Amino acid sequence: MGLLNTSHLNMTQSVIDLQADLLKNPFYLFNDKKGLPVDYYNINKNRTTLDDTLKIPYAIQGQESPIRYNLIHDFYLYGIDRVALSLENGEFGVGSSDISGDAVILPGTITPYPGDHFVINMVKQHYLFQVNSATMDTFDNGSNYWKIEYTLYRNNDKDIEQNVVDEFNFVSGNVGTEYSPILASRKFDVCKNLDDAAVNMKKLFKGLYFNNKVQTYTFVYLYHVAQASMNSDFFYDPYMIEFCIRNKILDNSGEKYEFLDHKTTLRPEFNIKYARSIWKVIETREKDELSACKHSSAASYIGDPGTIFGTRYEDYFELTYNAPDAVAEMFAPAIDIIDPQVIGHILEDQLFDYDSRYGKYNLLVKYFNYHDEITTQDIIPLERIIESENNMENYFFIPMAIFVLEFYIKNLMARSPETSIAKTK
Repeated sequence: MGLLNTSHLNMTQSVIDLQADLLKNPFYLFNDKKGLPVDYYNINKNRTTLDDTLKIPYAIQGQESPIRYNLIHDFYLYGIDRVALSLENGEFGVGSSDISGDAVILPGTITPYPGDHFVINMVKQHYLFQVNSATMDTFDNGSNYWKIEYTLYRNNDKDIEQNVVDEFNFVSGNVGTEYSPILASRKFDVCKNLDDAAVNMKKLFKGLYFNNKVQTYTFVYLYHVAQASMNSDFFYDPYMIEFCIRNKILDNSGEKYEFLDHKTTLRPEFNIKYARSIWKVIETREKDELSACKHSSAASYIGDPGTIFGTRYEDYFELTYNAPDAVAEMFAPAIDIIDPQVIGHILEDQLFDYDSRYGKYNLLVKYFNYHDEITTQDIIPLERIIESENNMENYFFIPMAIFVLEFYIKNLMARSPETSIAKTK
């Protein structure tokens, strides 16, 4: 469960059998309204031709019909459980009494029209219902919503499919947000692929780098520390942690919630140094700042006994993002947060060979250079990061990759064209 939150749909699907039985139970009428998924056929006004005088269709469905529909998969209607009084499913079949009722359509989703149709997904047989009327009403809080009245049209959805001109998917988690709850199916599929990749990256990052001993994310690296005259292998980056906190990088992974906070005391200059770091440049998408920003760091021993690191017998070092010190770097070379070769490719808008070890960085090249989309080809290199590759490079790269994937998802789901990623360079 990532940004493309389908948990409501998944949870509903997991109790489909239970709700199918409840449909046969007349006492179910007295429960609160339930949201159930339907395939909703919404009349496409731009592609539908009605009699100019009577404003009625020559035929409702089939090749001769001038009516065209947008099919919205997994759209939620609220209150259609009332169909339980008339619709007898399974071994009972369908009775002869009229099957009708009313339902609520959430605000900010679609505009329903008389002549719309829907099929209840949870019912095994594809009963086709027709919308007879659509009226606007108001919640107690002042929000407007649509109320529709419907009747059973027939016990199959044959013929109506050939009148569908566009297909969409409903994302219930986007209702009431700045994102569109109705996505074109092609766009939804792209979002789903990106979302799956982002969730996998979150799980991988947690599996690779979460250190139970200190309850935060660390990496292992052989590093000669001049001031301690020793080798150390545990490192902690408070600036990467800040990036994850600010951008909720590790939220919505589908796993148990883990509170992310700083494990060391932040110095007064922390925010200033963060603003000059590679992490801030990624947030602001300012390609021209890449060369000047701090994208490498020295490390210093965490000697504060008041931190969780002070309770451990092994040594931990913290990345400082200090200004370059040529003398110190002779004994303890700076750690690259991002490879300078990657920065060069970003500045030149030059993609890497997808089969190379740098192929995964094409996400950043496309992001900083306002490429319109991320493709499957861009995601495949991410799948090559294996569960044993808990190296320093991926400690920094994976949060960057998650940020870029979710950036593109958000832009695909945006309601207005102003937030489109198709921006002039």
